[in-house]
Amino acid sequence: MGFSIYMQINFNDKQLFKGCDARRLKGVFVTDGDCAREIRKIVDYYNLDVYTPQIASKSIQKDYFSLNKENKLLWAQDYFTFIKDKAVLFDYSREFLQRVLRGCADGIKRQLKLEPLKSVPHIRGGNFYICDVNGTRKLLIAEDKLILPEEALKLFHDVDEICPIPKLDYHIDLFLRPLDNGNVLLADNKSTVNSLNRLSSEYKSLIENTELSIVEKEAYQKIIDSIKWAIKKFDYTQQYDKYKPQEKTEQIVESLKKYGFNPIRVPGNYYYLEGIKSKEKEQQQLMNFENNMQAIENYSKAYSPEFQRIVNAHIELQREIVKNDKKIGVELEKLYDNNFLNALAFKDINGKIVYVTNAPMLDKKLGITPEIEMKTGLSFRNIFIESISPYVDKENIHFISDKLTSKLFHYMGGANCIVAPIPA
Repeated sequence: MGFSIYMQINFNDKQLFKGCDARRLKGVFVTDGDCAREIRKIVDYYNLDVYTPQIASKSIQKDYFSLNKENKLLWAQDYFTFIKDKAVLFDYSREFLQRVLRGCADGIKRQLKLEPLKSVPHIRGGNFYICDVNGTRKLLIAEDKLILPEEALKLFHDVDEICPIPKLDYHIDLFLRPLDNGNVLLADNKSTVNSLNRLSSEYKSLIENTELSIVEKEAYQKIIDSIKWAIKKFDYTQQYDKYKPQEKTEQIVESLKKYGFNPIRVPGNYYYLEGIKSKEKEQQQLMNFENNMQAIENYSKAYSPEFQRIVNAHIELQREIVKNDKKIGVELEKLYDNNFLNALAFKDINGKIVYVTNAPMLDKKLGITPEIEMKTGLSFRNIFIESISPYVDKENIHFISDKLTSKLFHYMGGANCIVAPIPA
């Protein structure tokens, strides 16, 4: 079980890059053909290259690496990290992944002129961001992902400060997006409800104060009714959200301020809960946990005996905690109707932030069609754009398609999950 191949990296390689605040990139690596085509349509304007496992996006073959109905290698950020002039591949025991990752290694070596390594231990996916705040490199990380002591994490990620924060979801990139200069967008449920109430009032005002056709009045009234239902559903959902968003959001704001960040509350997310059998999930979590612990044990061997002692003591403590943590019953997981925080953010050649996120699916559910939005200017999407306009120019905010967003939401991810950034 676990990593089938292990290759140590030199201490001077300063692993890992992974998620970052908005900065200049050389390109992004995308493992799924459908995703690559969509991302390329957006970022090509900014001269940002998109690479797939086999070939550069400018000559991408149709569906070469598309996953069709199987979620096999959709999340590029879970399997790839680009550090300096090297690419790290995370090899797994499943035969399919080994085969695909070997193909990826060949493509990376040929197209990016990078030497791929394999099976370096890591914190998977969107569980942390490396941010530059006034010249200080900070690791913004979920507090439950501190799988190494702070001194080891600083060496591991080449940062000056460790900044653990509470979580509102499984990964922090589902509710939080660093921009630059310490500015951090944070999904705020109160802002979401306030925005929906504002939309309802503005559509009501249109009905009462504007000359409209009967068809328009009926369409706008349906939107108002849908908004009322959405607010009730969201209020109910939050009561049973295991992450306790009301109190956790305040804790995250205080933590971000303490570490020198500027939290910016925005209306970006709307979700519902679905029951998952926790026994099945627990088995998968235990397997993932043990894989991580074994990999970290191996990794520590590249360092001094004192470093190994600190890490091994920490691992044993974590194993004891997990062993005594008995959870049974049904667990409620978040599934998104809207998520604007899970986003790729980078800087263009002029130093302006570009923001690429998921489609405005909540507008669709509320009955706010593109035509109605065009005519009235009233939509949840436009309220979000307005909320981040002091930091990102409107013309630099982009949304992937409804079709791709639905696919990513189905697998509990989003626009940021499908890209692995390549540092400039």
